[in-house]
Amino acid sequence: QQLSQAVQMGVPFSAAKQLTELIGRESDWRSNVKNPSSTAYGYGQFLKATREQYEKKMGLDYDNPVHQVVMTYQYAIDRYKSVSNALFFWDKNNYY
Repeated sequence: QQLSQAVQMGVPFSAAKQLTELIGRESDWRSNVKNPSSTAYGYGQFLKATREQYEKKMGLDYDNPVHQVVMTYQYAIDRYKSVSNALFFWDKNNYY
C-alpha cells in the first residue's frame, strides 16, 4: 500500500519492482527498524543527517512510511542515477 501511494506521489511505476527489492534488502519493509550500530532508520535506512537533508529538500516527513518510500527513491536517483544502479552497488557492497 505504501508503494502504491508513493507512485501516486510521483515515484515512477517503472521503478516499483526494483524499489521493492532495495527496501526489502535494507529494512525488510519495516518502517520503524533501527540499526543498533548507527543512526540508520526506516525503509531506506537513512542516517540522521540524510534524513534531515531529504526532509528539508523534499518537504516530507520521514516518520511517514509513504514519505520514506518517496525519499528512498529520490536518494537512489540522486546518488546512483537509478534504482537499478543502487541495487548494483548494493550487490557489491551489501549496502547502498
